Amino acid sequence: MSQPVQRLPPLRHAQFGVINSYLVPEEDGFTLIDAGVPGLERHVLAVMKRTGRMLRRVVMTHTHPDHIGSVDALKKAFPDLEILVGAKDAEQMAHHGVRATPARLLRGGDSVGSLRVLDTPGHSPGHLVFFDERDGTLYAGDTFVGIPSLRVASVVNALFPLPSIGTEDLARTVRSARELLDVPARFLALGHGRVLRDPMPAMRRAVELAEKNTPPHPLILRLAATISRRAGIPAELADITRWPKK
Repeated sequence: MSQPVQRLPPLRHAQFGVINSYLVPEEDGFTLIDAGVPGLERHVLAVMKRTGRMLRRVVMTHTHPDHIGSVDALKKAFPDLEILVGAKDAEQMAHHGVRATPARLLRGGDSVGSLRVLDTPGHSPGHLVFFDERDGTLYAGDTFVGIPSLRVASVVNALFPLPSIGTEDLARTVRSARELLDVPARFLALGHGRVLRDPMPAMRRAVELAEKNTPPHPLILRLAATISRRAGIPAELADITRWPKK
């Protein structure tokens, strides 16, 4: 007899309080959404030991370093682990030094266990989100950011600028966020920030603000660019001329 599947809420783990990953229960074990930074494997191993279940697969919303940092360690801990990534992001994962190779390249319309795959390019070329129809959780990666409050990733905030500066195509990110308003999400699980219940009003406000394309204050942009360069974000992304000027 199969073990009951936990439906609410998602099993979130936040490294350093800001880098989220999610363990999604399935009939055959767990699916991990995003592999965070090095050290996440210790948390995952503890959950597997506590629950008596197995980690079956890890799926990435995208392949920026703060979402793939534990892939190799997880593969070592779970040799049969299936690694799944967006078709347009696979090369980037290898570029960042991940040795493990994907078992499957994902595209919109695919399914991973109970998760429906949706294409949301913008933050990265192959950015994906995952929708669990069992409980209505939308795992949105970095299309939206929840620190300090919900915004589309194209909108810079000086308190937590890295996801915005790391967004590769600002306009396409806004369009992808608009498309997600058609998903009947009951929970919004973000790459950065807390899980939101009944998120649609906040998502709609965030999209409408992003669509105004209001120029950020120059001081905010300069501060964000400085922080991002020190964090190792490529210079072409930390270029403040990508945003409109006041």
